[in-house]
Amino acid sequence: MTRALFSPDDRPTGLFQDFQVEPEEAKSILRPQKDARYGWGFSLNPYRGCSHGCRYCYVRGYPAPLAGLQGSGNPTDKNAVTAAKRLHDPQEWGRWVTPKLNAPELLWAQRHKLHDQSVFISSATDPYQPIERDFRLTRKCLQVLLGCPTTQVIIHTRSPMVLQDLEILKAFEDRLSVGFSIPTDDDAVRRIVEPDAPSIPSRWGAVERLSKAGIRVSIGATPLLAVRDIAAFASRVRDSGANSAWVGGLRLLKDDPFYSLLAEHHWLHILNHDYADQVRQAFKVAFRERSNLSAGRPGSQREKLRPKAPMRLIPEPVWVSDSRMSCPPRFNPGQQPSLFTQAS
Repeated sequence: MTRALFSPDDRPTGLFQDFQVEPEEAKSILRPQKDARYGWGFSLNPYRGCSHGCRYCYVRGYPAPLAGLQGSGNPTDKNAVTAAKRLHDPQEWGRWVTPKLNAPELLWAQRHKLHDQSVFISSATDPYQPIERDFRLTRKCLQVLLGCPTTQVIIHTRSPMVLQDLEILKAFEDRLSVGFSIPTDDDAVRRIVEPDAPSIPSRWGAVERLSKAGIRVSIGATPLLAVRDIAAFASRVRDSGANSAWVGGLRLLKDDPFYSLLAEHHWLHILNHDYADQVRQAFKVAFRERSNLSAGRPGSQREKLRPKAPMRLIPEPVWVSDSRMSCPPRFNPGQQPSLFTQAS
């Protein structure tokens, strides 16, 4: 059994005021991933819920049981039936999170599935939301994945906290990339739509630091929000050092209240395919300009020192092998007692 990181008496409170933290022991941690963009591997979510509370997030519509209320599993147990009906209201999105305390242990136990596979972190939460600062579940999962040398890892976040794991990310070398969500060039838009997420300027800074450290970075304008200056936005993406960029649309829920917010702020144009095509075309032009500029400086010292990464407008897919061999571990839990203990 996984030891809880905090007892009820010593759990930190500074980060979690007016916020529900509901730790749980998860039953599984790897979910089959079927996405042509990222490959047919697995997604990994160290948390349920997300304190960023983006007002458009499609995960709001997923049934989210309160942690610890799953009942006995017996369909005749009235308590189990009652527990199964107790779900978080979608309007509570952003005000609760469930750390999966045993996520690193589950991943270690299932690592045999990961030979020649890709792992996407994360599809239904942000792996670097503020609570990661105390639970470090993402970090511990990365430490497990570091011991699977044939496994590709794709991290997707909107938080500069990813920089706290920079040394671990660098250890993966060319089998890890980071996707950074920057859906607008205007932090005023972000404050309305993503009020508890990191600022846009801080995200640009994180992308630049990751790129300078040799990490492959893809900027996702996803979901694409209102952009003040499309050409300037594309130039900023190009100059950030990112290897690629892509555009994604909104996934609205049925009768989604977010639609009213878009209408209130005169942002309904972001739902038009033509708008996304304009941004996508601007990205193409900007990256083409950077490619041409690099070609004009073949003898520069910087080009000699730093390998040239391919310019792509979407993250490079990771194709899955038919092999199902076990992933050879580089360590075992007995040799690394700190792997599943509280981070200092």
